[in-house]
Amino acid sequence: MKPLLKLLFICLTCITLFGCAHPITMNPDLASVPAKGSPLIDKQVGFHISDASKALEVTTPGGGGDKVRYFPYRDMEPGIYKALTEVFRGVSKVKDPKDLESLRTSGISLLIVPEITTTSASPSPFTWPPTQFTVTLACSVTDALGKPVRSFSVTGSGKAEFDEFKSNFSLAAVRAANDALSKLVTALGEAPELRK
Repeated sequence: MKPLLKLLFICLTCITLFGCAHPITMNPDLASVPAKGSPLIDKQVGFHISDASKALEVTTPGGGGDKVRYFPYRDMEPGIYKALTEVFRGVSKVKDPKDLESLRTSGISLLIVPEITTTSASPSPFTWPPTQFTVTLACSVTDALGKPVRSFSVTGSGKAEFDEFKSNFSLAAVRAANDALSKLVTALGEAPELRK
């Protein structure tokens, strides 16, 4: 019986030490979200991220056999808002995207709903922070009547080496978020359907 208990204790210790999901954030650097460089599109747009999405915690691989966990929608929401303000004259958060009457009376002409997916990895057998990270923003755009206008997707990537992330374990994720938001600004600005 004692050998079995000893084996169980060793297994639990290994799981604790080598299977951890470390918390990181994807909070983008809002100052790095670039201005579009041309006049704003003269439209009031809304964007919607559900409470369930903001509460969603995602776990992906890190290094050393460990994992990282984070809240993609909650972390990216301020950056998405900032990106939209670099393209459109007015931006507001929408609580209920199905309330079309409320959208129309508030002057919103376009509704943007993002879907976020992420990946992470690290070849390091000794350190847990990810050295590679991707963020994909897939956005659906509808008009105030709920009619589809455009769908598009952008992917940002970020890398960080050990000597860089010693003071910021989230560095690869932050760089990926910044890159995705920069590409979002460009994609929105270059979509002729959004100007009609």
